Amino acid sequence: MNVAPIGGITPNPTTGAPREGADAGFGDLIASAIENVSKAEAKADAIATDIATGGSASVHELMVAMTEATLGVELMVQIRNKAIEAYQEIMRIQV
Repeated sequence: MNVAPIGGITPNPTTGAPREGADAGFGDLIASAIENVSKAEAKADAIATDIATGGSASVHELMVAMTEATLGVELMVQIRNKAIEAYQEIMRIQV
């Protein structure tokens, strides 16, 4: 029976382009999140208008879109609250 020796550990080579958003700053990420929430709100408004004018959208679609928009807004409010809290904590530090 032949037993082969165990080879050395070699790291896996990285392939492809860098991940999207890898170079994006915090401000860019927040701006992107705000844009996504704005799009979700616009989609919910469009579906509501479609239903109000007798279009083909269903109430289920409207409820899903409205819930998505509401959750996005609530998330943004929580992010804002945490950012303000962090800023206030930094301002309380005595140098």
